Amino acid sequence: MKPKEAIASQKTIYNLINSFQKETRAAILFVQSISEITGIHPTDIKCLDYLSEVGFASAGELAKITNLTTGAMTAAIDRLEKANFIRREAHKSDRRKIIVRLIVDNPSHLNLARNLFIKKMPKILIEYSEEELTLIMNFNIKLANLLLSETERMKTLK
Repeated sequence: MKPKEAIASQKTIYNLINSFQKETRAAILFVQSISEITGIHPTDIKCLDYLSEVGFASAGELAKITNLTTGAMTAAIDRLEKANFIRREAHKSDRRKIIVRLIVDNPSHLNLARNLFIKKMPKILIEYSEEELTLIMNFNIKLANLLLSETERMKTLK
């Protein structure tokens, strides 16, 4: 493997970390705004976001990605089902489990969020080469894995 040509300066690293914090704050404000407009709890929006990526998940998976207890997750699923965002299905091999499936044709204010990701973000992304986008994607995956790992570690500190 070829050695890297240059190591980033401390100032660049500091500025990059600050940019992550700024993006995180903006993302939190965005989710809060969607929550206020739709009347959907931010945690429920996290569930819908995850389901929009995977299509369906068990209640246990949703509880894990939202850091909710199974009881709290049941309440979230009840809210989402009542609002016609998801439907419950029986698990094929385990009657004790349910599968939560996203209802994709639900018209709602959540389309504001989808519009951002489907129409507006690509306008920014086309400014980058395939190689740059791959670099950004790989970095985001590593950062997400680090954050998830640290989240699990912090649970042991309670």
